Amino acid sequence: MVTFAITKIVDKLADKFKYVLIYAMLFSGMVVGICSCGSGKVNQGSDSMRCVVADSFDSLFSELFPNEDEPGAIVVVMRGDSIVYNRAFGLANMASEDAINDSTLFNLSSASKIFTAAALLKLCEQGEITLDDSLAMYFPEFTGEFFKHITIRHILTHSSGLPDVRPRNGEEWDKYLSNHKSIFVHEKDYTLYGKEDEHMLVFQNLESAEYDAGAHYNRQDPAYILVAPLIERVTGQGFDQWMETNIFSPSGMKEAFYYTPGFKMPKAAHGYRRVEQGNKALSFRSEDGKWEEYDFGEAPFFLTKADRGVYASARDFMQWNRALYSGKIISDSLLSMMYMPYIQTDIPMVGFGLGTAVKTEPGFPPKAYHLNANGGFAIVEGSWPSKRLHYIVFSNRNDWDRRAVNNSIDSIFKVKGCLE
Repeated sequence: MVTFAITKIVDKLADKFKYVLIYAMLFSGMVVGICSCGSGKVNQGSDSMRCVVADSFDSLFSELFPNEDEPGAIVVVMRGDSIVYNRAFGLANMASEDAINDSTLFNLSSASKIFTAAALLKLCEQGEITLDDSLAMYFPEFTGEFFKHITIRHILTHSSGLPDVRPRNGEEWDKYLSNHKSIFVHEKDYTLYGKEDEHMLVFQNLESAEYDAGAHYNRQDPAYILVAPLIERVTGQGFDQWMETNIFSPSGMKEAFYYTPGFKMPKAAHGYRRVEQGNKALSFRSEDGKWEEYDFGEAPFFLTKADRGVYASARDFMQWNRALYSGKIISDSLLSMMYMPYIQTDIPMVGFGLGTAVKTEPGFPPKAYHLNANGGFAIVEGSWPSKRLHYIVFSNRNDWDRRAVNNSIDSIFKVKGCLE
């Protein structure tokens, strides 16, 4: 079988006062420390010329994704503007046997939130909104008094207090349909028709919040579904078009988009999950019976765009990092706001900024990151802004421990001197 794994290394070199130091550390270090990486164009098998971290990454991910004929991942590391590690593992599409590469499109799951946060900060920069605007200003149809106290900042920090009351069983659907004029009176498949305008309906007659806005962090906070309609109401443009014009295009991203039913994606990976014994096949199932397709059409919430709807390639995402950290999207002062940890999460040493987790671990510089899954897609991505060091793991299988892999990546960079 043709070898699908391709290795390329391109040669082109809440207490607000508590967070002031973290804020400064994130964007200090304009002179980048030296990572123990070699330079030079590397051919597969030329171990002597490879980046020092490459052997460790090869070992980690070859063990994780060992089979060329199964779903896998693309792993990329960028220092400054230069790609220092780029390797693909496995198949993007098991039916066609197309291999993964750095132009393969993946659903980015919660990493989509970084574009959402940048979009809202850009509107702040333009004077169209402020982060302290209440949701009641933009959604007068929401009758609950508590919407006056929930702000855009609360959405971005997963601290709105709004409960996730989207219907999931027969009884909840009956109640939902008795209260709302819904497409689901005629179309029962929530995975195919669950767009923001449908999700919003659950908030119209909501009688109470789970807690006061800003009091707690909840990583399942459903309020992100309100961002797309909010941007549309503020700008008078469709969300997809506004994001293309103001976020994707200025960054130089050529492949990123929000999925719409019926849209053809010839370079897109399918997401997969392992088959559980006795389960009925939802769609494609591999000949060996081990894998089944699990993405749009099989899994819910692919159509809520602001929280998990972006599809993009690895090379496009790294182009995004180049643009974001060079001031092409928002100003440095607003970018630094994105990575200030506003609220503590349930994970030690991890707070949540505007659309991203921020880790402040002793012995490490502050780090912004995402790790999550959507259907069969699983994503790990992280950046140390002060070191201009970025990495991504875009995978189309959801059977691996993302937090363990994330910690392993941190350890590799630490041991190799890349974070000094």
